[in-house]
Amino acid sequence: MSLFRTLKPISIKTTGGFSLIELIVTISLMTLITGIVMVKYSSFNNTVVLKSQAYEMALDIREAQVFGVSTQGNAGTYREAFGIYIDLNTPNQYLLFQDAVTSNFRYDSGEQVGELYTIDSRFVILSICTTVGAAAPNCLATNTSVSFKRPDFDAKISTTPSVTSPDRIDIQIAVANDTSTVRTVTVFPSGQISVQ
Repeated sequence: MSLFRTLKPISIKTTGGFSLIELIVTISLMTLITGIVMVKYSSFNNTVVLKSQAYEMALDIREAQVFGVSTQGNAGTYREAFGIYIDLNTPNQYLLFQDAVTSNFRYDSGEQVGELYTIDSRFVILSICTTVGAAAPNCLATNTSVSFKRPDFDAKISTTPSVTSPDRIDIQIAVANDTSTVRTVTVFPSGQISVQ
């Protein structure tokens, strides 16, 4: 007997890898999914940044309110009102003003305080709408002044053309190249400010 037996060679069947068609289909699906995600991310990003821009404007209006109700002049008198002025002729800017010239609760030339507030170039102030009672919003205003004066927290709202005693004012901010995507900053005469 031989010490070594003759061993049969072992045959192993190998089935591995992808066929060329499977590889092409997989790469095509990954490319399609990546493209969809990138397009959706861009619109999602615009929506998030638009919301942030609306909150920034609301905070700037709140800052004008704080300035207006926290300033005291000499001998117990109160200083002039502070406010925010928005003009649709400059849809990417608005300004803080101190109503020092005529005390009419409106922005007049020369009343600007500090630098202009500039909105991100991807967005514009689309419209200024006023609501009176149960009537539909009137979006014909070309500019507005929202001002505050101590001792009241109330907002003094004036627009051009003039609207008598509006129940609220809606300032709509939109994506510049897609005005269907809108956020609204609402100011009520009571001084409440909200973003929708």
